[in-house]
Amino acid sequence: MLEFAFIRSRRVLASFTFLAAFTAPAGAATEAPFYGTPFAIPGSFEAEDFDRGGEGVAYHDNVPGNAGGQYRPNEDVDIIVSSDPAGGGYVVNNFETGEWLNYTVNAQTATNYDIELRVSSQFSASAFHIEIDGQNVTGSVVVPNTGNWNSFQWVGKKGVALSAGLHVLRIFADQQYFNLNSVRVLQSTTSNAPPPPAPVTRYEETDPSVTFSAGWIQDNGWFGWSGGNAMESQTPGAQATFAFTGTSVAWLGMRGPDSGIARVSIDGVFVSQIDMFARSYEVHVPVFVAKGLASGSHTLTITVTGLKSTDSQAVMSPFAVVVVDAFDVPAHVVSHIQDTDPDWSYAGNWTFDDTTRSWSGWMASISSGPGAQATLPFNGTSVSWIGYRGPDAGIARVYIDGSFVAEVDLYYSDPRIQAILFTSPALADGNHTITIEATGLKNPASSGTLVVVDAIDVMRPGTRFEETEAAASFSGSWVQGNFNRAWSLGTIAETGVAGATATFTFTGTEVSWIGCRKLSTGIADVYLDGVFQTEIDTFEAPPIEAYQHTIYKATGLANGTHTLTIVVTGRTNPAAFNNLIVIDAFDVRP
Repeated sequence: MLEFAFIRSRRVLASFTFLAAFTAPAGAATEAPFYGTPFAIPGSFEAEDFDRGGEGVAYHDNVPGNAGGQYRPNEDVDIIVSSDPAGGGYVVNNFETGEWLNYTVNAQTATNYDIELRVSSQFSASAFHIEIDGQNVTGSVVVPNTGNWNSFQWVGKKGVALSAGLHVLRIFADQQYFNLNSVRVLQSTTSNAPPPPAPVTRYEETDPSVTFSAGWIQDNGWFGWSGGNAMESQTPGAQATFAFTGTSVAWLGMRGPDSGIARVSIDGVFVSQIDMFARSYEVHVPVFVAKGLASGSHTLTITVTGLKSTDSQAVMSPFAVVVVDAFDVPAHVVSHIQDTDPDWSYAGNWTFDDTTRSWSGWMASISSGPGAQATLPFNGTSVSWIGYRGPDAGIARVYIDGSFVAEVDLYYSDPRIQAILFTSPALADGNHTITIEATGLKNPASSGTLVVVDAIDVMRPGTRFEETEAAASFSGSWVQGNFNRAWSLGTIAETGVAGATATFTFTGTEVSWIGCRKLSTGIADVYLDGVFQTEIDTFEAPPIEAYQHTIYKATGLANGTHTLTIVVTGRTNPAAFNNLIVIDAFDVRP
């Protein structure tokens, strides 16, 4: 007997057990492995053994009925007897554009895999792509003309990173027609990953490369600053200067209700005026990023203006603080994932939506019970856990990809909010999981065993482009500059007006749309290079609120210039409160 969990909500951990067949809650059609247990990978399986669950759940076929009449006559997938000399009892016949098949698989190891289909075709432009858990991981793969329908060959993508554990593998026909005999997923000996990015060096505000004029004071209390301390000022004209060598840089500071406005110059030339007002407090986050600089030495100068936002909440505050916490060289892609994100799964005793302290995004999830776990799957090369240190904090264990990596004593004599509690070592570029476990243990000096999950910072290779940059253009009615949540670099563009369009022009082989999922978000259509890709419903039921969330990702693109277009439909999920579409940023890999 094999017992495991399928998890979708941060509130519910739903367990399923495999006996003779896969079992699931009663009700609507539920997807399940054909033989009751997932296919183990590395390994191979027959195309006709797609998941159970029926049309729209385990597969999609354009025409009702099994035209071939073989093997699974009551399904709508066309199946015929195999004519492949290599064997296989049956073949999925005449895969048409837009059709797809799902297979539940269980990856034994987190590594790179070669995913290949055994196919035949008498057309030269047939194509497919592979999705893992809804994400396109191969880009469009061409099926060549194999000579005749009885001549099969292996076609696929090498070096696809998969995390260990359960996944749903989907074969999606991009262009008809081809026949499909079997699938194999083998451990790769090669990798399609680009060269590793340059290592990121963090320079704290105490580093000799950072200098301050008069008018600055040290802030070492309450918030868990990077390196433990930060410098702050409200004095007009006070300056901080950072000398660095590189082609990009990120200034890490604070956004919040008490934050003011600063002017930024590079090499003595004014670049931007930065309003750091936000409705929630966000610390050690990028407040300014410069990229595309000439290779060599530069200086970044921050000048306090003493000014602040005209927003009513900002006006009520007596402060206009500018914080210098640290600098990263080079700047890198980081997504600040809240504890309310739908990708989290929680097991055991957790208290959600705690608002008693100045948590990132206002809320945090708290546990003190032994064995309580919080797990987040992510794609990247490093991850940091943001939480709480204090006199009532306990001891936690951290696991990466299921393996124990650290025990973290969270005790500190004074509270430290939004503290960086753990940062992973460099990870292979790909899919991973982080698990945080409350042990119920504590430092002898601590009065409690609290473990707090506030947010996670996920680092990944590539370049982030904000919605305010020239590469992003908008047509129709959009509201710019929303700073109500923990957005990337503080703001977003949003609209619910049907027909409004956002277009991002980029050069690279992979692109991601960073946006939002929650009760008030709607439905959008996505186009790549003018070709319709998919319709995405961004609705999530409460208490889910996903900020800086990857809404859509395209991989395996030809290296060159592309356009990603997002078209607002104005439509919503029936349960949605509103129909807003959020454009926060775009991530690009070379």
